[in-house]
Amino acid sequence: MPAYVEIAETLAEEITAGTWPPGTLLPTHKDLQARFNVSRITITSAIDELGKQGMVYSGYVGGRRGIIVRSIGRTDHYATDSLRSDRGKSSYDAFSENAKKVGRKPSKRFEMRMAKPPVWIADRLGIPHDQVAVIRISHQILDGEPWARETSYYALDLAQKAGLDTTDDLPQGTIRALADAGFEEIARVDEVTDESAGPADAADLAVPVGAPLLVQTRTAASSTRITRVSQFHRLGRRNRLIWEVGNRTGLDLIRAARESGKDV
Repeated sequence: MPAYVEIAETLAEEITAGTWPPGTLLPTHKDLQARFNVSRITITSAIDELGKQGMVYSGYVGGRRGIIVRSIGRTDHYATDSLRSDRGKSSYDAFSENAKKVGRKPSKRFEMRMAKPPVWIADRLGIPHDQVAVIRISHQILDGEPWARETSYYALDLAQKAGLDTTDDLPQGTIRALADAGFEEIARVDEVTDESAGPADAADLAVPVGAPLLVQTRTAASSTRITRVSQFHRLGRRNRLIWEVGNRTGLDLIRAARESGKDV
């Protein structure tokens, strides 16, 4: 077994055991070199391996830059909660609602662009390939950790009618904004795949290039047109997507049963 793999496994075991709690810095490269009596390149490779496993990322703690330990375990995402017919009015979007439900502290960094979307997205939206779309990007953060990126594409005319062509985030979420504008979503199709992080993903999610990602693509429609195409890039090995269908009473029973018997 290569030395960097052995070192990564040792550090992973220590992280799991709580030697290095979430939100704290690992020892410096220099300290790890001395501890394991290996080169800096070997330590860098071991840290990259931990990053691919979603256990650490680069950042700042108390003004010091270093390798930060991520939270342990998987985060549940209830993908159907935002689609429930009995979902009430709220000042929070679906991401924030879900984070609070699973006991995590959410925050976001938001940006809006107007640009030509990829051809396949233009086709789904039903717009010409040379036409710009409104692209709303939410960089989602849990407990201070980069966790996911949501990129949603909207036809320009629809975005203007729903007030989505703004550089401001909408705390209540775009699903409610679309409904208020007369474009209530009545159907969605989700496609889930796994991908490897590219350079842009690595920068946004604080993972090494090649790290595993869970990618969810949602195409939604009102009764008259496609409303949006959304892509969610989430950390692999650190997330679990959950779809719930059926009567609310039965679903509450299933949730309680899952919580009492959760093994991962």
